[in-house]
Amino acid sequence: MGHAATPPGKKPEKAPNHERWVISYADLLTLLLATFVVLYASSTRDKHKMDEEAASFVKAFHGSPPSVATTHSASRGVMQHQPSPVPKPVELPTTSTGKISRSMAHQLNEEMLSLQKVAAQLNALLHPMIEKHEVTVVSQPLTLTIQLDASVLFPSGEAALKPPAVVLLKQVAASLINLPPPFTIIVQGFTDDQPIATAQFPSNWSLSAARAVTVVGLFAAGGVPGGQLAAEGFGEFSPVVPNSSAEGRAANRRVVVVVHAPDLAGK
Repeated sequence: MGHAATPPGKKPEKAPNHERWVISYADLLTLLLATFVVLYASSTRDKHKMDEEAASFVKAFHGSPPSVATTHSASRGVMQHQPSPVPKPVELPTTSTGKISRSMAHQLNEEMLSLQKVAAQLNALLHPMIEKHEVTVVSQPLTLTIQLDASVLFPSGEAALKPPAVVLLKQVAASLINLPPPFTIIVQGFTDDQPIATAQFPSNWSLSAARAVTVVGLFAAGGVPGGQLAAEGFGEFSPVVPNSSAEGRAANRRVVVVVHAPDLAGK
């Protein structure tokens, strides 16, 4: 018996292809390969790039707090105990990236823990004055800022501390002694825009500088090393609010203590 003839006009059916799965399998392998290539490329980082990122991280943490005037140079201060009281960001070398990064992370952690401990002590000590809005304590990762109303510390137009202020600042100094030696403590004096012209203080410059020096001298007498201290006077030229009202002028008469952590070189 012969095979049945294929009807005219109809194409013969092809046998099914049982190996079509190979195409999908090859596509899957290609996607997996591409995925692992991307993962490997993202895990392989340029050493120089890591140094740049580390330097940027340190620079950001060593930035000045908002309450500190950043446009003033160190030459405007008085009684400078070091060439540059505000630490500058460190330029990291480009060798031994792993060791530098680990060392940097360890030092940053130690510095932040030291400042956190001092900030907690000062917050507890100054809590009553903080509640009265006479003192402000701002803690940042590598900077601690203590702002005190001048009326709390000094009689109007004078640079001699009130007796209660002497007791208070001695307690503050006792907390600052616990900081490691590379830390810097900068005392800044500010006034309002009301002119002063006395035999002792012919200008707001001299009054603000003298007040900062008085606080620095008390800190030094309380045991804070002189090499960590600096005093700056800014006069009336860095107000935090307009001097258009009595409240504004009172807010601008202030003393600010800025504690800076050292840079990576420990300078």
